Amino acid sequence: MSVVIAGLALAAAPLVLLALALALPPSVPTTLQSLPGLGTLYLQLLRAAVRKGKVPKSLKGHKAVELRVTRPTRADPARYAAFLRLAGFDAPPAALPLMYPIVESFRLSMLAMSHPAFPFNVLGSVLARNATEAERAIAPDEALAYSVRIDPNYEKNDKGDIEIKIETTGTDAEGVAVWKNTLTVIVINPRRERGAGAKPAAAAAAAPAPRSPLASWSLPGDTGRRFGALTGDRNPIHLYPLTAQLFGFKRPIAHALYLVARLEASLANAGHAPSSYPAAFETEFKRPTALPAKLQAVAAPGSKPLQCAVLTGDGAKEVIVGRLAGAK
Repeated sequence: MSVVIAGLALAAAPLVLLALALALPPSVPTTLQSLPGLGTLYLQLLRAAVRKGKVPKSLKGHKAVELRVTRPTRADPARYAAFLRLAGFDAPPAALPLMYPIVESFRLSMLAMSHPAFPFNVLGSVLARNATEAERAIAPDEALAYSVRIDPNYEKNDKGDIEIKIETTGTDAEGVAVWKNTLTVIVINPRRERGAGAKPAAAAAAAPAPRSPLASWSLPGDTGRRFGALTGDRNPIHLYPLTAQLFGFKRPIAHALYLVARLEASLANAGHAPSSYPAAFETEFKRPTALPAKLQAVAAPGSKPLQCAVLTGDGAKEVIVGRLAGAK
């Protein structure tokens, strides 16, 4: 009997979660005292996924989504240590890595994407580009107050999919914006019509400077789950083969922001950590990486900004290309 009851409870769990999600109020507060808890966040995301259906016909007339946290947040020591291990830093850096504030603030970005004013369902979305800037060196134990803005000027790319820019800012105790991140997310458009105003395909990039190897990586199948445990990002495409298959991937794919963090660590281990400020790390994501995987990190010493990349294990294809301004 107990087995039957347990089975019924397990079968009913998704319906209970759905009911709880739909019972949430339709509004998301724009000012929060602290970063959202994961339980509330997941329910908000589930509610948004249910209520937000197809891509809207018009990309015009939408409002910006802006959220901010009033209470500054310090890097959680356990989470920070886990990040350094997962990214592969040989030793704790003197300054907070450029990519680490994303770990602390990503829950706010996900909450913004569940806001009623945000018109898209981002389940199964993919990342296109990321740009991180630090105005000065940030101490690992320094508190930052985070805010997020989603630009309402949505655009179609050359394939007809929708590009969304999520801007996250970290301000210090004096109210100065010392860290900023702009993440470009692609929402797959089932109709994929280019139409008027679609962004043209990017011009072919110039040939990269000669590259030298930095590191070889071996990423296990649980990499996406481990990174998601730090950021709160439980996008199904990163978790398990079964959940990834729901969105057209045979195996879970590595989180692009994790690969950027890993690239930053490989650069730092090779003596290329930022030494002057402002520092900026711009990356473009070329192709997904199915897990488990072997990858290479490479860089072009002497280039300004420092050109770097993540390649497939055989070195034949680019996974990520980037440039780091302010590096040694």
